[in-house]
Parts: sequence; C-alpha cells; structure tokens
Amino acid sequence: MDITIGGLSSQQSGASSRSAQSYLPGQSDTEKTGNNGTSAFAAATSVTLSSESANRLSTDQIVSAINESLSSTGLSLGNVDPGEYTPEAVADRILARVGDLIAANADSESEAQEIFDKASEGIQRGLEDAREFLEGLGALNEQINGNITETEERLNEGLKSIEQRLTELYNSSASEEAAEAATPARDEQVLQSQVTQTAQASQAYAEAGTAAQRNAPRYGTNG
Repeated sequence: MDITIGGLSSQQSGASSRSAQSYLPGQSDTEKTGNNGTSAFAAATSVTLSSESANRLSTDQIVSAINESLSSTGLSLGNVDPGEYTPEAVADRILARVGDLIAANADSESEAQEIFDKASEGIQRGLEDAREFLEGLGALNEQINGNITETEERLNEGLKSIEQRLTELYNSSASEEAAEAATPARDEQVLQSQVTQTAQASQAYAEAGTAAQRNAPRYGTNG
C-alpha cells in the first residue's frame, strides 16, 4: 500500500558512534578518560552543555529508544540526522522517519498500528531517558528542559497527525473494498428483479390474451 504521511523527506546517514562523553564541551573521548579508565565527567558535580549539544544528546536518546522498541519488528530508524539540532528540526526528522517506516513496511492496518505504537512508545521513553541523563550530569537547566519540552510537544502533535492519517487511509480503504464487494451483489439483485418483473408481466399479458380469446363470441355460418 502506498502511504504518504506528513509530506516530509527523510535522510539517513551512517550509524552514530557518539559516546556519552562526546556531548561534553572541549574534550575528545580519549581526553575525558584517565589512565585508570575512569571517566573525567563521572566525578563532576555538574556539567554545562550548550543547547545544541543537549539537543543532540536528546535526539540520540530518543532515536536509540525508538530503535530498541522497534527491535521486535525487525525495523529501525537508523541514525537520524536532522541537520540542525533545534526542537523543530529534530521532531520533523524523527516523524518523517517514522512515517517512512510505516509506508515502506506496513501491508495492513495491524502492521501499520504496530509500527506506530512501537515508535510512540520509544519516543516517550527516549524523552524520559534524555531528561534523566541530563539531570544526572547536572546539565538539565531551564533552557535545556524547555527545549526538550518543545521537542516533546512537537513529536506528540506529529504522532497525532500520523495516527489520524492512518485512520483516514484505512477507513477509506475499507469503505472502498466494502463498496466494491457489495456492487456485484446489488447489480445481480437489480437484474434478478428486472427479470422477475418482466416474466411476471409477460405471464400476465399471456393470461389476459388467453382469457380474451376464450370469452370472445363465436360466429358461425349456416350451411
């Protein structure tokens, strides 16, 4: 079934290899790990992240949770690169990928609903994971929390739109199938009714003709 949801294009890059440390400012992964293997940020009481770094972390947490939720279906969003890490761009790209998965892999309403439900479940868990992770770093300030909230609102609005679109598509499809299935029966019923009415009319006409002949006066000649 061809399904277009949201009208957004998707872009998939290679798998993400970012570790938790990569979101911290000013250091590489190797620089953040000491000789004893202990992460430098683990001992920190708080960390300051830019909005972009926090949004990038949130995106990876959400996508990771979606992929984990989808694992039972054998599907994956892959790595989602929104280009710029704003709440709008992140939400739009994730929703576009969810729509693509449904369009490419759902052959029935139940399959479409399963993918949608798994993706929705992953999104909610990913948002929780992002907040928990940032709070653990001491980086969940008012601005970053506001960005996550905006991303959450945009994602939830988009999910409602996708669900509504799926309902419209499958209800329309079911109505068309029902109409197609009913049309031959209706045609047959109409045809049968017409045949019956014609036969009844012919029989009545024949009977009337026979009665008229029977009741007609007899004329004879005297020989």
